[in-house]
Amino acid sequence: MSSSKIQLDQPNYLSTQQTESISLYDEDLKPFRKSVYISSTVAALGGALCGFDTGAISSILAMNIFIDKFFTKDTYTYLQGLLLAFYLMTAALGAFFSGFFCDRLSRKYTIAGASLIFCIGVLFQIIGYNFALLCAGRLVTGFGAGLMTNAIPLYHSEISPPDIRGRLISLFTLMSTFGQVIGYFVTFGTSYLTTDWSWRAPWMVQLFSGALFGVFALTLPFSPRWLVDQGRTNEALDVLADLNELQTDHPAVQREYNEIKTEIEFEQSLGNRTYGELFVGSNLKRTLIAFFISISTSFTGSVAIWYYSPQIMASAGLSDVSASIATSGASGILSIIATFFSLQFMIDRLGRVPVFQIGAGLMGISMFVVGAMFACYTVVNVDTGEVIVVNTNARNTIIAFIYIFTASFAFSYGMASYLYPAEIFNMRCRAKGLALTYGLNWGFSILITYCVPLFMASTVSGVYFFFGACCVVCLIGVSFIPETKGKTLEEMEILFGAKLDQV
Repeated sequence: MSSSKIQLDQPNYLSTQQTESISLYDEDLKPFRKSVYISSTVAALGGALCGFDTGAISSILAMNIFIDKFFTKDTYTYLQGLLLAFYLMTAALGAFFSGFFCDRLSRKYTIAGASLIFCIGVLFQIIGYNFALLCAGRLVTGFGAGLMTNAIPLYHSEISPPDIRGRLISLFTLMSTFGQVIGYFVTFGTSYLTTDWSWRAPWMVQLFSGALFGVFALTLPFSPRWLVDQGRTNEALDVLADLNELQTDHPAVQREYNEIKTEIEFEQSLGNRTYGELFVGSNLKRTLIAFFISISTSFTGSVAIWYYSPQIMASAGLSDVSASIATSGASGILSIIATFFSLQFMIDRLGRVPVFQIGAGLMGISMFVVGAMFACYTVVNVDTGEVIVVNTNARNTIIAFIYIFTASFAFSYGMASYLYPAEIFNMRCRAKGLALTYGLNWGFSILITYCVPLFMASTVSGVYFFFGACCVVCLIGVSFIPETKGKTLEEMEILFGAKLDQV
């Protein structure tokens, strides 16, 4: 049979097993598998590193000493957007190239290498004595972050048993939110400093943390699916046994090993892997769904809230920089609680689709309420020209619904947008599919991040009404995607209707 006549999907042999238990559910499996939890947690620390950067840079951009050093009153709106866009631009490039590195070097070494690149960029930012060097640091840091945000969920998806895969992949989001909160509170502490160390010190913490994470990443086991793909089958079997804390000859381990091996051998029989495979057969459906989730995540408004939270709080009436940073940090704490709640009780029990739906609905309501408050109660300070809300009740309502928004995003899109795409691609396309998916997310985040300050300069309320409308579109869209809860990565072929056309 010529490979050119094969539809690039999985064969029908899986459908004959559909009535059997092809997952790792087994009486001998422990409810808490220490090895897989430890490996997943260590890898997820990269999320904390990226989250810290978000919390730190958003707070640093609100510091007067930083503003006076690198911006003027006329260039602040333009250049702050540019500084953030540079980071996101190279993050998109890092995500696009991560598929190549993950397949060639392994998921493990890509994560470790990404942390090294990340640290080099942070070092440039610490040294930064002018805006150009600062931008160079953001460019390098962004590339490392882009590599990590693809490689880590990919790694999680390939080492996780199906019954707990949701919570393990979601550890990346939990750690990212935790890191963001730490970033807020570190900069809250340094905001009282009257020297350049007010903004350099948080990046010093980030540099040390990044170096430590890189060392820990080297201790991670390889992905068993990547090992099988490389022909290192004995190592793969050992890793599967270690992750599940069973012997290599245990039926559950042997069953998963044989499923992985059979799938990968078939995929390898199709010849060289290309990005074009993502857009044919059942892969096209998966790719389009992953792209929709990626783009919709950017348009929920979460990116604007992450990077401009202190400024938003200032517009709501919290004129003190430290107070606005602390308030932003408090919203981050709420996000951690919401993420943990979803990780523990929702993502693997309720399912991915309901979590998406609840989150989109709550975020849409929050954006419309915040927009209405700004539309009705905004006043212009005649001395400074700043737009603020002076009505106490309106201010409290804005802060409350910003909190509701961040918590809603954290327990829904913040987790499921990493989890769902990492589940649905097959081994042959997973690294490349996630590279495009997360790269697209970074790319649209550039657009949002750069445009929001310009948008807010014209109409503050319009920004929130726009994102509220986008959340409504997200709610409608996610109602039509398949549910993946409890299915093995190999069972995704059945779910998406993969077949082998005989010619």
